[in-house]
Amino acid sequence: SPPCFRYGTSSHGLFKKLGIPGPKPLPFVGTMLNYRRGIWKYDIECHKKYGNMWGLYNGLVPVLVITEPDMIKNVLVKAFYSVFTNRRPFGPPGIMKKGVTQSENEEWKRIRSLLTPTFSSGKLKEMFHIIQEYGDLLVKNISQEVEKGKNVTTKDIFGT
Repeated sequence: SPPCFRYGTSSHGLFKKLGIPGPKPLPFVGTMLNYRRGIWKYDIECHKKYGNMWGLYNGLVPVLVITEPDMIKNVLVKAFYSVFTNRRPFGPPGIMKKGVTQSENEEWKRIRSLLTPTFSSGKLKEMFHIIQEYGDLLVKNISQEVEKGKNVTTKDIFGT
């Protein structure tokens, strides 16, 4: 096969080698064209077809999708700090690119070590009542608008 084709499919055998199911990728674009139907809809389809774990390709970049709660906990809590430091390479531009969800490698580790104490179980328990209070207030205000027959645009409420 031509070198260009080999390059465009160079990583596409990874999940098959590991015995991880997933949709068949196309050269260069991987499985990204399936997102045209909507990311959530596509993820739901894949979950129904492949179960709690499957492999995708964002172009040539392999992406492992996990939906099983215990495995997610293991990845996000136990192995997260040393192994899974980087995320999908897209997101908000500008200053938000320096946030914990977009940072990579040593910068990500530095930010996470600063944030980790904030999200201890004790601190989360303290925050719960505040979050619940403001969540209830949000639901009340939206419900009042709906009862008046108004359309509620969540983009106007939450920004972005």
